[in-house]
Amino acid sequence: MNMEPEYKPRKWRVLGTTPLRRDGIDKVTGQAKFGDDFHLPDMLHGKVVRSPHPHARIKRIDISKALAVPGVKAVITGDDFPPLNQAVVAAGEGGSVSMQDIADNCIAKHTVFYDGHAVAAVAADNPHVAEEAAALVEVEYEVLPFVQDVREAVKDGAVVLHEDFVPGAFLFPTQKALPNAGRLQLAAGDIEQG
Repeated sequence: MNMEPEYKPRKWRVLGTTPLRRDGIDKVTGQAKFGDDFHLPDMLHGKVVRSPHPHARIKRIDISKALAVPGVKAVITGDDFPPLNQAVVAAGEGGSVSMQDIADNCIAKHTVFYDGHAVAAVAADNPHVAEEAAALVEVEYEVLPFVQDVREAVKDGAVVLHEDFVPGAFLFPTQKALPNAGRLQLAAGDIEQG
């Protein structure tokens, strides 16, 4: 008697077929509606001002000209957000992530860490006004040394990107501290005991 289950190929209803796309005609005729096609009452439009530098200290941001543009409702920078130095969020088993690090990645407060890092955001009545106002935001940078890949970032003597980073803070004494990188190993229980 054969105990192996008998293989019976399935007849798929979708896989391997060429289904008719329900939205195909609307898309090719230009009648399909996308997010940008919807306009709600009192809707604002945004434009983000981004850093042209991969690593720089923000010396000054002047938003006064942008705020003076008719139709601009708000211009924000990292300084508009409260410090979150002690706030952390649980990240997996026993780990945590600094809310300040997350906030700094969303909009730079003092330092930009990558080309395109947001430094300001404009909200206005329409996208053209938002774009015009964003172009009027003046940012003065002190360009800092930067690294371009992970291997360069962990070399001895590499530029430390985050000024408050403590190399080797989570390492065992036998491990070498690396600039711009840390390692945290968590363990619970005894794998030998099961």
